[in-house]
Amino acid sequence: MKIIFIHGIKQQNFDALSFQEYWLNVFNTGMNKIEPEVNVDQLDLAFPFYGDILDVFNHRKAINLETLRPNWSFFARLPRIRQQRSDALKQVFEDIPLLPHYDDPYSLKNRFFVLSQLAKDRMLKEMVMLLNHFLDLHESLIQRFLCEVYLYWYNPEFKQQVHERILTCFEANQRHIVIAHSLGTVIAYNLLHELSAHYEIKRFITLASPLPFNVIQKHLTHPVHRPKALSGDWHNFYSQDDYLTTFPMLPPMFDLHPQIDNKLITTCVDKPHEITGYLQHPLVIRRILELLYDMPQFQAHAAP
Repeated sequence: MKIIFIHGIKQQNFDALSFQEYWLNVFNTGMNKIEPEVNVDQLDLAFPFYGDILDVFNHRKAINLETLRPNWSFFARLPRIRQQRSDALKQVFEDIPLLPHYDDPYSLKNRFFVLSQLAKDRMLKEMVMLLNHFLDLHESLIQRFLCEVYLYWYNPEFKQQVHERILTCFEANQRHIVIAHSLGTVIAYNLLHELSAHYEIKRFITLASPLPFNVIQKHLTHPVHRPKALSGDWHNFYSQDDYLTTFPMLPPMFDLHPQIDNKLITTCVDKPHEITGYLQHPLVIRRILELLYDMPQFQAHAAP
């Protein structure tokens, strides 16, 4: 059984090696909490990285190809880009923040911090829910702040290169578990529809998925249906604090049979959308490992 992890937005500050190390650290943190004897080296894992592809397309903005003149606004952003990458590399070597139910009781200072973060998340969540009814505005904001999403929608060359990079991790006549986060869930959904039945997907796990948003639905083929390569089940995890995953995947928009198993979980209060809170969650870890090991603690009916 091969496990493939597909990342989402804002990962281009990593390189392929540091990205894999960081996600593996998060995954290990979760595994060590519920089954410390599981050795990650025994698992067949793949971490396809496409942040470098985004870099190539961003660097094209450095020169106006029509006039051959430098785009000075791009060069003005370079120091900030370098600093962001430096911060990302430091993040790899820092301790992974634990989920609230793992961590020590909050001090008074931490309680005030948590309350302020919850208020911020609530405000952002309300705004995103409102934007869901205004497609043009929602899409224009995505174009401005989430360039990889916009590229994936409107640049066929970028989309093809991303798909080709990830497809190299799949093996014919092999069973797979696909775990995707954020924009990666949209990419994974499209990719699975491109796979033949020779690439057997035993489980599809989506984390922090924006698939239910109208602005995403606009770019999908309708009706939404199960990929032929998905012979197993689909589990979707979304956080009550995550303003980018406001909605579960339910009928009539997701009228699939069998239905998607939606689970509302709690993630890190200060960074509710990031992979750190999702990939270490015990329910997510169990859904990954229960197909690999015949252990009672990994069965679907086990207590969280």
